[in-house]
Amino acid sequence: MKKQITALALGTIILTGSLIGCTKKDNNDKPSTDFETMQANALNDFVNIVGNPVYAQFKLEAGHLKEAVHTLAGNPTVANQTAAKNAWRAVRVTWEQSEGFLIGPVEDDNYDPYMDTWPTDHNAMQALLNSSTPLTVEQLEGYDNPDNETQLTLRGFHPLEFLLWGASGNRDANYTQREKEYMTALADDIYNNVSNLQQSWLPSGGDFAREITDAGQSNSRYTSKKDILKALASVLSDICSEVGESKMLNPYAPQPDSTITESPYSHNSIIDFRNNIIGAYQVYTCSYNDQKGTSLSDIVAANNKTLDAEIKQKFTTALNSFDGITTTYEQAVYTQRSQIQNTLNALAALKETLDNKLIPYFDQYIKD
Repeated sequence: MKKQITALALGTIILTGSLIGCTKKDNNDKPSTDFETMQANALNDFVNIVGNPVYAQFKLEAGHLKEAVHTLAGNPTVANQTAAKNAWRAVRVTWEQSEGFLIGPVEDDNYDPYMDTWPTDHNAMQALLNSSTPLTVEQLEGYDNPDNETQLTLRGFHPLEFLLWGASGNRDANYTQREKEYMTALADDIYNNVSNLQQSWLPSGGDFAREITDAGQSNSRYTSKKDILKALASVLSDICSEVGESKMLNPYAPQPDSTITESPYSHNSIIDFRNNIIGAYQVYTCSYNDQKGTSLSDIVAANNKTLDAEIKQKFTTALNSFDGITTTYEQAVYTQRSQIQNTLNALAALKETLDNKLIPYFDQYIKD
């Protein structure tokens, strides 16, 4: 099992050597390598250190989830149920971190809504179980209209979460035949989607990774290195917006509603939120699983170290703010509202810097 980076550890990493308190713009700092070469290296390293390894890990963990769920269906014991729950939590870590770069096939081919549509309706899931509808992976694959959220909530991670934990979070390991069929179809569908998503980045599949590394060439959708670098900056902003203005905000305001959180049955929502921001940090610093490469951070620091330090500091503040929420998010929307607001403020501040400083930096310093 790979070592997970905690928000506290990230804070230590980011703060070490940061130029806290410095306000002078370091435009006179000279890059240690040719600036255009640095951009090419950053794109190659993003693909080879973050993008492809994250999706490879995602497929590996989706395979573990599939195996654990099939084992549970074949032998429904508490121990096997616990193993399936642990596998579900593990694959969620990688999935949520991968949302730090929601570009390319994950959006083009609707893998995101196929696997992770929420909020769910456990009554609709129970109605499906009570019906005569076939509970097969082929049936779930037919729920493929990205505009039909009612159908989409019947496939992916969250109906499986409902079957593993139950609506109240404490379901037993006694499953009906229909529930066994549903959980195995869900696990198979998740694995198939993850496998296809990973393949779409590889030369043997859609080779989306090449579109990133070959930005500016005729075989890429990205017209220049600036185009893809700004796209990466934009997805960092987008995930801050999704967490702070949707995932966390909708159950919080105007009135608290714990039933519409992202992972309400497992109470995994705060872990999901944090991993989204960890994933964005991994993209900015080109760091994953103890590997590090030339990064967006390096590109920024080449001309403006103060801005790079500010971005890292705001990542630290946002990540550390989650530690102030000391209960489940489903409880916190009622009892720890000021702590939630603190996190929302930190995410908004990070997003503002990404929008108003990082993207304009690329416009200023990177040639088309």
